[in-house]
Amino acid sequence: MICDREQLLTYKDLQTILKVGKNRAYELLKSDCFPTIKINHRMYVSPEALQKWVESYSGKTFLV
Repeated sequence: MICDREQLLTYKDLQTILKVGKNRAYELLKSDCFPTIKINHRMYVSPEALQKWVESYSGKTFLV
């Protein structure tokens, strides 16, 4: 299924969901290990990809 932009999460959403600051949210989105989608120089992540990423790092330390 292809999702529209309204279903994609922004850095502000990541801040709330992951309880991180603005800089950390941007660092995650810019990380090669993070499932980022870039559209017109803006970065997003799908809720499904975020869930898979969180599960894959469960019990591990992720350093940006």
